[in-house]
Amino acid sequence: MRQLLVVPLVGALLGAGLSVPAHAAPSAATSDVDTPAPVLRWEVSQQFDDHLSTHVLADGASEDVEGVITFPDGVGSHDPVTGVSSVAYQGVVRGSFAFAGTEYYHVRIEDPALSVDEAGRGELTAVVSAGNAAAMGSSAEETQPARVVLTTFSAGTEDWSGEPGDLASLAATPDWVGVLAPGSQEAGDLGLEGDEPVDGQAWSPAFLGQVTSGVRAHFYASGSGSDAKKAPASFVAEASRAAAPPSTSVSTTSADRDALVLRVEGSGFTGVTNPGDDGVYVGLAPAGGLPDVDDRESGTEAFAAVTWVPAAQMTDGTFGVDLDADPADLDDSQDWSVYTWRAHTHSTTSQDTEQPVEIDWVAVGLRKGRSTLQVATKRQPSAARAGVLKVRVAGDHGRATGTVVTKLTKGERTRRVSDTLNGRGRTSVRLPKVAKGRWKVVVRYTGSSTYQRAVDRSRVTVR
Repeated sequence: MRQLLVVPLVGALLGAGLSVPAHAAPSAATSDVDTPAPVLRWEVSQQFDDHLSTHVLADGASEDVEGVITFPDGVGSHDPVTGVSSVAYQGVVRGSFAFAGTEYYHVRIEDPALSVDEAGRGELTAVVSAGNAAAMGSSAEETQPARVVLTTFSAGTEDWSGEPGDLASLAATPDWVGVLAPGSQEAGDLGLEGDEPVDGQAWSPAFLGQVTSGVRAHFYASGSGSDAKKAPASFVAEASRAAAPPSTSVSTTSADRDALVLRVEGSGFTGVTNPGDDGVYVGLAPAGGLPDVDDRESGTEAFAAVTWVPAAQMTDGTFGVDLDADPADLDDSQDWSVYTWRAHTHSTTSQDTEQPVEIDWVAVGLRKGRSTLQVATKRQPSAARAGVLKVRVAGDHGRATGTVVTKLTKGERTRRVSDTLNGRGRTSVRLPKVAKGRWKVVVRYTGSSTYQRAVDRSRVTVR
């Protein structure tokens, strides 16, 4: 029958040279009394439960009647977008095999930690130590505590469950088959011979190397009838959901020669970080990094527009404000961004953001847009009658205005006419009567305050 003992963590067990990661205090977001700290629920393995059956628990760990151990007080987070996760749990379990009052071997697992990268590759690590007594011709062995990979697993974003606002939960089965190739150098270094481990069934080689040779066979398939029980058990790991970092989106409300008005929508912000904080500033400045805003008076000189969002105007970390910039304060040779930073003093960088902005330089009068000149012959000119050209000037910045000048040239003879575009950016050019022959025709749009100049060249034969 498995024996279960719960004792306080003894400092001596952390002996000389042992380095155990410290557990940071939960942040305000994770210490809400309505949201318990994440836990890891894991039986370790059926072999660990049935054979190393004397369990000593410490540092908050507990075990239910099914042999599932709960490691409490998880610190870390799971990103539901990328799947990247990192959670460190607390708790100790020491499993041992004893007979007739003599302990023959033990394995101690302390402070397990879970990590998952963007590719969904997961690891369970822990501080591990082990020992075995001298028996059956083997000498006594003991390992010093060290953090190693216990086992690996796969976990995509779809494998995590839980509603927003709750803890994220992952149920996963660790890798077992094909973990350690039989006959490999790595297997040989661990003292495994022949076809061991059978079908490559094993815990992480790092873990096998951290337990003593007298207990190692309980964690890989050796061809015994208990091999199925040696596989690492499935587990359920909880994690706090990573809070979305503050971010902004920017859209243009209006843009003309008098003002550029940008609408800035923010989310994920906090009103106060340190005493004296009150919301954030929002400003428009050249791209490439937040200007020096530690000095409020001189720092704002780099901005074409700045506004303040008090903490009282933030609802659930969101806000919406307008930035009103004078085009005269803008430089079209630079890229521009909208920035946020903590008000009233820059006490933290946690609210710093930069969002690039696309400015319509033509609309604010700092550049001219490209125009397209379209020319079509409505009536061919001749020596007896005038020809007619249909001309249209088009662009992406509204109706074109201005003048179209048409020049006909044959040798040293030149004829010129000028026409004004109508409200639709069009005009009919009446060509003068000219002598027969081949004439060059050049139609020029002289441009406007909005559009660049454009030209069309062609030839016409007068018969």
